[in-house]
Amino acid sequence: MRQKFFSFLTSIVIIFTCIQPVDAVSILYAKDVQPTQLSERKSIWPDWRIPSNLKRPNLKDDLIYPDWFEGVWDVNTKIESDKNEKSIIHSAKFVRNSAGKLVADREYNTQSFALNSENGGFLSVKNDPKSPNRQFAKLTEDRYLETKIIGRHQEKINNKIFITDELILQILHTPDLTRVSQVETLTEFEKCESNLSNDINKSDFYICAKQFQAIYNQPGQNLISLPIKTERSKLILRKTNED
Repeated sequence: MRQKFFSFLTSIVIIFTCIQPVDAVSILYAKDVQPTQLSERKSIWPDWRIPSNLKRPNLKDDLIYPDWFEGVWDVNTKIESDKNEKSIIHSAKFVRNSAGKLVADREYNTQSFALNSENGGFLSVKNDPKSPNRQFAKLTEDRYLETKIIGRHQEKINNKIFITDELILQILHTPDLTRVSQVETLTEFEKCESNLSNDINKSDFYICAKQFQAIYNQPGQNLISLPIKTERSKLILRKTNED
């Protein structure tokens, strides 16, 4: 139970954490572009080892999204497992930072995901005002979850496909102990055309995504760091109807 709660918040730190065909994307890679670092990484999941080639972000660095992410989205995240498929309905927001770059509203996104999931114990979340790469969540029973992004890479494959990979250090503080782990989340987003003739959200596209996550032990615990848990999710983002 602790490990389940320990990892669920991280799924949304990058948010994305879909249903559109992998085969079509694979054909696109084969015909139009050479395999990239992240597309190759995705292809070998879940046979991952902890990545060593993700660049450590500077204090002010953030993950920059393509312009087509801008706005507020209704998100359906389906977490797959061997036994069943868990669906979480939440919201996601992408806004311009002070430099005019499009970034995720991490505080808003984390809180929306946490409050709409079935996991208990979440009270509030705050970003580090000095860095977009750190976040603090207050939990029940005098517990705190600190997350820090220690590795990142992103690739814009073309005007419709965008891939991100982030490695996060998680530190769970409790009155009795401190527990540390590393979580890698790779997400492949695709801009998908709507097949609805009367789209109530008045958008001619939505975003579908596939998300792959691996949890590793804390740094330095093993010489060869294999995942202790893996998880896969599908996401659909539809523009929120603000009318």
